[in-house]
Amino acid sequence: MSAYSGISPINCPDIQNTFTSMGLLVKYNAGGIQITTAKADAPFGVTVDESSRDAAGALEAAGTGTVSVVPLAGVQMIKIASAGALKQGESLYVHDSGGTLDGHVTTTNSSSKFVGYYVGEDNITSVAGDLVPVLCRSA
Repeated sequence: MSAYSGISPINCPDIQNTFTSMGLLVKYNAGGIQITTAKADAPFGVTVDESSRDAAGALEAAGTGTVSVVPLAGVQMIKIASAGALKQGESLYVHDSGGTLDGHVTTTNSSSKFVGYYVGEDNITSVAGDLVPVLCRSA
């Protein structure tokens, strides 16, 4: 389990994806946690590290590995899906991707689940995959 400031991480043993990095939104699934993939997904947390690794050093996959997650509370570093200048207080939502940007946030609403507000430096240009500070709020 990773050390993390402020909120204690939860060690999630029943993963349904291989988690390749920190900053990915996760949702509940009866078989274990998953990365968000659709705008209607309701995230409950964000990864603070990648999946656990096996003896050979490979990332462990669904059904075998674990991942550390913190609840969506306070300010969390979450990956953003699109490039562009971000404004302080801008609303961020679950990105509807179904691909390489699963688990990311976006500035596009499109009836997506609300995650929180951008609280970083104003007008900083982000690149897809950057970690950005998000003040998490429930919708």
